[in-house]
Amino acid sequence: MADDKGYIGPDGISSTLTRGEGDASPSLSGAAVEDEQQFKLAESRKIGVTGAVFLILNKMIGTGIFSTPSGVFALTGSVGISLIMWLFGGILALTGISVYLEYGLAIPRSGGEKNYLERVYRHPKYLSTCVLASQMILLGFSSGNSLAFGRYVLFASGSTLPDGWVARGIGIVCVTFAVVLHSLLPKWGLRIVNLLGIFKVFVLLFIVFSGFAALAGRRLIPDPHNFDNAFSIEEGDGYGNGGVYGYATALLRIIYSYKGWENANYVVGELKNPRRTLAVAAPLAVGGVTILYVLANVAYFAAIPKSDLAKSEVIVAGLFFKNVFGASAGARSLPAFVAISNLGNVLAVSFAHARLNQEMAKEGLLPFSKFWASNKPMNAPAASVLV
Repeated sequence: MADDKGYIGPDGISSTLTRGEGDASPSLSGAAVEDEQQFKLAESRKIGVTGAVFLILNKMIGTGIFSTPSGVFALTGSVGISLIMWLFGGILALTGISVYLEYGLAIPRSGGEKNYLERVYRHPKYLSTCVLASQMILLGFSSGNSLAFGRYVLFASGSTLPDGWVARGIGIVCVTFAVVLHSLLPKWGLRIVNLLGIFKVFVLLFIVFSGFAALAGRRLIPDPHNFDNAFSIEEGDGYGNGGVYGYATALLRIIYSYKGWENANYVVGELKNPRRTLAVAAPLAVGGVTILYVLANVAYFAAIPKSDLAKSEVIVAGLFFKNVFGASAGARSLPAFVAISNLGNVLAVSFAHARLNQEMAKEGLLPFSKFWASNKPMNAPAASVLV
């Protein structure tokens, strides 16, 4: 038996939200059903648990885990405290996804925060939605990661000038590739997102197991002894000497590295069996990333002396590869890893945020809303991806 629940939109009009058999996505009854049918996807196009996990992973795993650990250690001055803070950052991410799970399971529709703010802040009408639309459409872009992609492609190619218009041009190509892929080949877009997610996990696992090898003595430098008196606070030039300011700043950097755990909430309407898929995928992805991040930090401390780690001006993973595999291996492989990581982030963000833009257009919040809400010609929100 299907059961009906009341849903009150931002205009204060109560509609009936019908929950069908098999935990299917709800739809607005009455005239709105005809509108919703335009955007209905075939089951073959819907996203399962694996796809949802990699949508989250690709947004969470960017450049942060390859660079942020050095700054965190410099601010805290302690190996043990740094590791605890990375674990605490993962716990904070899990608490955040717990809240979003409650919202997502109660309102299993694409759009993420748009739906949740409309449910909580119903008056003044459309205020919260318009504020969110302004923030997401005007500021929610991928220029930073696309530019980073261009820079690291140039790094990997051996360029001595990894910046300027060449890097920006490569970044534009990256964004254009994401738009064309998700607009014209949506199935392949998700497949590539999944493939890049697998690659990111493989890279982090490679770092973790290389760290275990370094702990066993397989490294090109003497033992840094970083785990002797792990909770002692280092002092001197290059260290933050702990303290409230240092810990707070370090935690903010860690939280930024965990950013992206909400990505699947934007596409709930395109999930197979959405309540079950979201309930399984979100905690699995965030928990997995937390474990990988903590173990990656253990690996870094196993192969990099404290002084080098605190004062380094390069990506910490570069020092790790240099100390374990040699200078040439680190110089060649790491920029390519980071570039591919940035590409995965751009693809995951452009896919998910296009659904948020489309949901706003469906409510008439954007100029020429019918155009931005359209799924033509490939049954994908091409216009919203372009935004």
